[in-house]
Parts: sequence; C-alpha cells; structure tokens
Amino acid sequence: MSDLRYDPLFDQWMVVAENRRDRPIEFVPLEQTRKSLICPFCGGNEEETPPAILALDELGRELPAPLGPDWMTRVIPNKYPTFSNSQLSTSDQMWPYRQATGLGAQELLIPTPRHVVSLSELLELELRLALQAAQMRIAALQQISGIAHATLFLNCRFEAGASVEHVHWQLIGSPLTSSFLQGRSDRFRQHQLSHGRSLLRDLVDQEERAAVRIVNRSRHWTAYCPFASRTAFQMCIAPNRDSGTFGEISTIGLQQLVEMIQAYVTRLESLFGQPGYNVILHQLPFAEAQHDTWWIELFPRLSKNAGFEFGTDIWINPVAPEMAARRLK
Repeated sequence: MSDLRYDPLFDQWMVVAENRRDRPIEFVPLEQTRKSLICPFCGGNEEETPPAILALDELGRELPAPLGPDWMTRVIPNKYPTFSNSQLSTSDQMWPYRQATGLGAQELLIPTPRHVVSLSELLELELRLALQAAQMRIAALQQISGIAHATLFLNCRFEAGASVEHVHWQLIGSPLTSSFLQGRSDRFRQHQLSHGRSLLRDLVDQEERAAVRIVNRSRHWTAYCPFASRTAFQMCIAPNRDSGTFGEISTIGLQQLVEMIQAYVTRLESLFGQPGYNVILHQLPFAEAQHDTWWIELFPRLSKNAGFEFGTDIWINPVAPEMAARRLK
C-alpha cells in the first residue's frame, strides 16, 4: 500500500512506494550481463508481463486477449506501481503533517514489439499508435472516481530515470493535486479572468512575434524553447487554436505531433550522441482541463541539478534558449 505524505514546510506531497525497490534495473555495467536479460517488452515475451489492458494492431484496431504476434502497441499494468488500489483517506494524527493512502493507477505503454531504445528509432506509425493508446487510457482513467490527474511521460536511457532499455511510456493516474499543479491551475484561471484569453495561447502568440525561440511550426503545433528554459535545449510543443484537448487531436494533428517529437529527438541525438531525455505531457487536473491548458515538454539530461536549484527552485541554464532554438532547427 502506498503511503502519501504532506509536509507543510515544503508545501509538497511525496509518495513512499517501497515496492518500487524490487524493480529490475537493466542498466548494469557489464555489457554481457545486459545481453543475457530477457526483455519483457519485446514481442514473444508477453508472458513476462501482466496481461495487456489494451492492445492495438497496425490499423489501430483493438486486439482481444491473449495477444498474438500481430500487436503494434500494448498497454500493461506496472508490476511495481507507485499508487495502490485503495480509496483516498487522510489522517490528521500527525499534525501538522498529513498522511494518506490513495487510489491510483500506473500503466506502461509499449509502442513496439521491436527492441528499440529511443523514439528516434520508432516508425512514425508506432509512435502515433502509442499516442492514440494514451488518449484512450487517459479517457478511461478520467472516468474512475478518485483519480484527479493523469501524467503521461517517457524516460529514455538510464540518465533520464529509465530502468528498462526498451523504449516505453508511463501513465500515472494520481489521487493527488499537488501544490505545484494547483498553482499552475490558479495561474491559468487568473490569466483567463484578467485578460479573457488562455495563458498558453498568449505565450505562443508572444513566441510567434519574437520569432527567436521557435524551432518548428505546423498547422496544429508550435515547438519552441521556453523564454525561461529550466534546462539546456528544453523544448515545448504547444497546440494551436484548432487542436482542442489532447484527447481530441485529429488524425492529421497526431501525425504532425509525431513528426515534431521525432525531429527533436533525432536532432538532439545528432548534437549530443545518445543523451538521456524525458518527454512529459503536461495537463491540468481532470476537473479543470479544457482547451489550451496542455502541452508537451521535452528536455535532455545534459547536466545535473545541484544545491542551488534544490535550495531555491531557481534553475541555472548554461545555454540561452535563443541559441538552443537555432541549434535545434
């Protein structure tokens, strides 16, 4: 059972998930040891994982269980979930601390039966179907009472937090709305009330006017290095006006998104070899999600955070976003 703890000194929740210690770590020093491992995400090794929650073939059709060799994308429960399946309840016995247990879900989206390491190695079809599966699973989590927010993310390579080499997305449905997320929701709401426009929309419009941090643009998306980038070569992909919510992306929009993500990763790897990197779908809590309140963030792990960042939450970036945008184009 997961132990959720709140500390008023830092205004933050954290999760004690001791079962996560049992995860296999595939990234070990000896190459021959790595090669001897059975990859549970490869085709033919489906019995190494829990049964699929969802599987799609190359035409995007749902496949029945048990899975045959024709799956393209499959979604499975995480064997070592952060959250347990108990109802959210809180205890004030440790005041001023707070403690709770909570309902949640943690799933893995495997975009290909082939053993590939990076998004740059995927076929466009494979990445598109994986995002399509993510849309379906987020919609399903939204219907579960007690789940307040969903985060879709990808950790590529050990430096970015991956424990299995085979590229995969993770989806976590959380019962918590952290102070970080609540602060973001408040900023979106206040900006809308004050200006009558979406905060994200105004940011993208400003980037278009400045024209110095934009990396790529299409009918549905604008990719740019944020004005106050936290890390070197950080990039955001924000929807344009006609793209709706993440779950409402059109077929053409989804294809353009795939092309933008893969173009960024390919360029990143051409500049820096094989860096670890993260991809995150940012969205507001389910109760407040609407158009123009979600975006995708991509950033490489080219440096480590140190004492100043942890002590102040002020980030030091050695590469100006304007320079990063020029090099990513």
